[in-house]
Amino acid sequence: MAEGVRKRGKTWSYYFDTAKINGERNKIEKGGFKTQKEALDARAAAIAEYNNSGRTFSPKEISVSDYLDYWLENAIKKNIDHGYSYNTYREYESKIRLHLKPAFGIYKLSSFQYAPDKIQEWIDDMKLKGFSKSMIKNTLTCLQGALNYAILPLKYIQSNPCIPVKVGKMPIDVDAKAHAEYICPKEVFDRILKRFPESSYFHPSLIVPYHAGTRIGETFAIDLKEDVDFEKHELHIRGQLVKIEKTWFIKPPKYDSYRTIKMGKTLEKVLKSTLHQQNINRMKYGGKYLKTYLLPDNSITQVCSDVAVAYKEFTPLCVKDNGTFVSPDSFKYCARVIHHELGNVLFHAHCLRHTHGTILAEGGVNPKTVMERLGHKNIETTLQTYTFNTEVMQQFAVDVFEKSLQA
Repeated sequence: MAEGVRKRGKTWSYYFDTAKINGERNKIEKGGFKTQKEALDARAAAIAEYNNSGRTFSPKEISVSDYLDYWLENAIKKNIDHGYSYNTYREYESKIRLHLKPAFGIYKLSSFQYAPDKIQEWIDDMKLKGFSKSMIKNTLTCLQGALNYAILPLKYIQSNPCIPVKVGKMPIDVDAKAHAEYICPKEVFDRILKRFPESSYFHPSLIVPYHAGTRIGETFAIDLKEDVDFEKHELHIRGQLVKIEKTWFIKPPKYDSYRTIKMGKTLEKVLKSTLHQQNINRMKYGGKYLKTYLLPDNSITQVCSDVAVAYKEFTPLCVKDNGTFVSPDSFKYCARVIHHELGNVLFHAHCLRHTHGTILAEGGVNPKTVMERLGHKNIETTLQTYTFNTEVMQQFAVDVFEKSLQA
């Protein structure tokens, strides 16, 4: 009989000794294998895993491809809601699958740390293929983050080959820049509201980001009964809607940016009207009205109101007349109408948030106040991303300078 295996009844088992604890021998044993060969193969794999401190691979031999899978699973996926969002995980998974594995997957991680030239060649090739600067930078950032994790805490490698790599200058994509920095003028926004009036279930999803600067996921995660305080004129941002597979979940807001936003009369009027209309529709549809509930895992489900449910009820900002939940995915229809029917191809959901922040900046609101209202993680984001150097700001600078000359 081969060493380390034995037959027990009709099946085979393997066993091997492990390190002593308190001077006593320890043994790992596992059975249930149909043949001696299966038991021997499983024993060899188990010993290799044991010798690698529980890893199923050797750090010296692991490929970049397998390491990226390991990092994505253990550093990112296992930390969703604890530093990373599901959307971040999906973005990293896509970049790894589509770009990083095809380019670097075959190399050993241990030797890849000495290959900044290969990464630089890849960057230059991506530029020649016409990828945007932001896409290239974000993919490089993904790779750099993965390799930083291989240095600490894992200590698989000693240096990060991404550090000396430069993306360099690239032509500005004028159309992409115009789309990203689009500010919705008041007259254009009024046209949009005319197309989606108060009777439309999309109306509040347009009003809220324009008047409060919320992200689209935050907008659709508002609970009209829990998150709106009409007495204090406050809107509480407590979460964002995130789609995982085909299910919507309420997750913490981006950067854990829980915040309280003061409401103006216009926003408050729309929210009161929305809640009032939902109450009317509840009575109109009776037991057929769809109520929305949060399950223990914070996923969203809907049940007819004539069915008793022992879960926390959620009152969404946007629902159809019969209570059917309206998600951020549904907002894509609203955007398509604005693009094609109203002829505004620059419009996108985030532009209303851009517009809100820029209106505040043009009005001289303190950047820290804008930062807190928008829920940014730092003041640099507020200054660089949302308070664009508009014509109004330029004129304001001239006016300030001219007044100083007259003093």
